[in-house]
Amino acid sequence: MKVSDNKHEMISEMINITTRVVTMIFIIITISSILAGDAKTIRFGLEDIAGVLLMGLTSGVGFGVFYIKKNMSAKLIAIVQIFYFLILNAVLLLIGLNLGWFKKEIPSLVAMEIMFIVVYFVVTLLVYLVDFNEAKKINQKLNDRKKL
Repeated sequence: MKVSDNKHEMISEMINITTRVVTMIFIIITISSILAGDAKTIRFGLEDIAGVLLMGLTSGVGFGVFYIKKNMSAKLIAIVQIFYFLILNAVLLLIGLNLGWFKKEIPSLVAMEIMFIVVYFVVTLLVYLVDFNEAKKINQKLNDRKKL
């Protein structure tokens, strides 16, 4: 694979992660607002949308580190995964506090953390499933070639 193809694939993956994160954030906000009974009062300002986009971009750019995971040991992947989680969480806390997404109170912080963890694991699961399906397709093609 050419270096330019590799870069193109990495950028494509980063854009996909950004899109998934932004989408999941809006889905979680919508569901939690409906469950809380205040869905009609939710309004997104330009700053809020920019904050969600910044979270998505941070996730996408940060995920670029995982693109090189083919050369990492399982232990190093776990360490990078934890580091990635902590960085995203720190960015969320900074953005959330500055934009007033939650209060400096334990119940508000816990609710935000629960939403963050749900979004993080859903996106991680989606990435895993996409990678798993891709690997499955490649293995099937290899098996088909062996049969010839």
